Amino acid sequence: MKYYIEKIILWLKNGKKRELEFKPNKVNVITGDSNTGKTAILEIIDYCFFSSKSTISESIINENVSWYGLKININDKKYTIGRKALFEGNVSSEYYFSSIGEIPLKIPESNNTEENIKSIIETEFSIDKTVSFPIGYGSNNIKVGSKISIRYFLMFNTISQDLITNSQGIFFDKQNESRYRDALPRIFDIATGIEKIENILKKEKKVELEKKLAKLKRKESEISKKTEYFQREQKALIKKAKEFSLINPDTVEKEAVGELYEVVNGAIIETGTGVERAKLEKERNIIKRKIKNLKDFTNEYSIFKKNLTDVEDSLKPITFIQRETDKIIKTGNFESLISQLSTELNEIKEARKTKTPIDKQVLDEISQLTTQLSSLEDKLESLPKENKVFENEKEKYMFIGEVKAKINLYSKSDSSPSVSVKTEIQKIEEELESIIITDTETKRELTIKLIEEIIREYMNTVDKAMENYKDFLPVFDYKTKSLLLRKPKTTFHENVGSSSNHMFLHLFFSLAMHEIIFKNESPYVAPFIVIDQPSRPYYGDDGKTRLDKDHSDDYKITQAFKLLDKFIEERNENGGEFQMIVFEHISKNLFKNLKNVYLVDSEFKNGNALIPKKMI
Repeated sequence: MKYYIEKIILWLKNGKKRELEFKPNKVNVITGDSNTGKTAILEIIDYCFFSSKSTISESIINENVSWYGLKININDKKYTIGRKALFEGNVSSEYYFSSIGEIPLKIPESNNTEENIKSIIETEFSIDKTVSFPIGYGSNNIKVGSKISIRYFLMFNTISQDLITNSQGIFFDKQNESRYRDALPRIFDIATGIEKIENILKKEKKVELEKKLAKLKRKESEISKKTEYFQREQKALIKKAKEFSLINPDTVEKEAVGELYEVVNGAIIETGTGVERAKLEKERNIIKRKIKNLKDFTNEYSIFKKNLTDVEDSLKPITFIQRETDKIIKTGNFESLISQLSTELNEIKEARKTKTPIDKQVLDEISQLTTQLSSLEDKLESLPKENKVFENEKEKYMFIGEVKAKINLYSKSDSSPSVSVKTEIQKIEEELESIIITDTETKRELTIKLIEEIIREYMNTVDKAMENYKDFLPVFDYKTKSLLLRKPKTTFHENVGSSSNHMFLHLFFSLAMHEIIFKNESPYVAPFIVIDQPSRPYYGDDGKTRLDKDHSDDYKITQAFKLLDKFIEERNENGGEFQMIVFEHISKNLFKNLKNVYLVDSEFKNGNALIPKKMI
């Protein structure tokens, strides 16, 4: 995406207007004395971007300002966002907005709402309702499914003066606020392009479908249990009706249900003599005998094969005798006896060697007969063993009433729900198979390695400014979102000393994040960064110290600016854009020869400031 700040505008209460103009694809430096309002610029940018609280200084700044404003360029569109100044430390809900970048000559009037303006800006950042906190990413401060605010992504765009020398392993601003602290690990992969929204939506869809599938399978199981119970009840009713000669005892189960309907509706069924049971019992006995005979045969065949093995073992000495025949004193019958025994041994070997499918055939036949027997047993279960008579008509009609009640109950629960559930289960399973989710774990691991590789190049750029740590290896701790240094050929991380080194680590870290965002084409983080006083660890002295000393303060801050300058240069060479705004108190002489560094306004000295004395 494209983004840069064109201007910061202050509409003063006295009717005057103060503007600071910034250039795209430059390191825009505002430098000068302390207490001139440089840090307030970062707070003003944050305030205009919908901050719910602000620390803009009341003295000099807020007491003289009526409205604050930004003119920004997003994707080649110009916008102006104005916000009324704080009142008694409280933020204002009054906004001015221009979709063509118009800057009012006089004090603006409120013409829009925060919600509307925020929606327009977030649309430019490709933030819509799909860019939300995924399932499993909620917290006390984060609601699952809620849209990710642009303000969370702005954590990637600032290095405040409190952060620049932080030695506690914190590399993002606003980590003292719980909602930002909770949001960071939840948006990091999205912001850096490790995870794509499309992939998150697929994951959420998969979770949703899996929950639905589990629910349907539970429902299917319940229906199955009810169906089994219904079938048992139905069999019991049919059997009892046959025992009391209400329906024909020879009627098969499916037709028996129809006869039951007729009985409960007053019909009298011709019951017949009931020969079906005797027929089925006879068939059952035949099958049982067949199974027994086959099992007996299997046992005898096993014994036969074992006997063959035993005989073969007893004849094995013949082979030895044949080998040692020269050493044996032979009688007249020796040759014929040995020959006969040898022939028998070979026949037995051949008999055992020959593969016969008889075992499998017999077992298959037993299996088929067992299945037939089970089917017969089911049929017999529904047939009466003996005929019974109701003791009186009352008992008969009570039974018919019971049958009617159960038939009415079960007729409401036909098989269609089960069929419908099965169809829906199949549909969801097919949909789950069609969802292809990208393996973000692999991409995350590769991204971590790339971050470390990029930072190593930055370390080479500043070289001796890192002093003892110049040859150390960077380690990106994904869990804590922090940067560590490891001594070569060791497995532990070094405790980095010196606020100067901490400053460099923060620069390395933030620039590497933006390089990853650029490479992964993430649209959610603007290509700009505001850095508040990277020279804070040094407090330079107007550029009068010797610049040729590798360890001087001026040398180190110059190396830092060379790093920023090189970053802009490489981004432009790669066809991208990037803007930096840096607040400083160093002399402009330290960066005047860097082609991508631009001095905003004149130095904030001798009365010049964010609000110059002559304007008050």
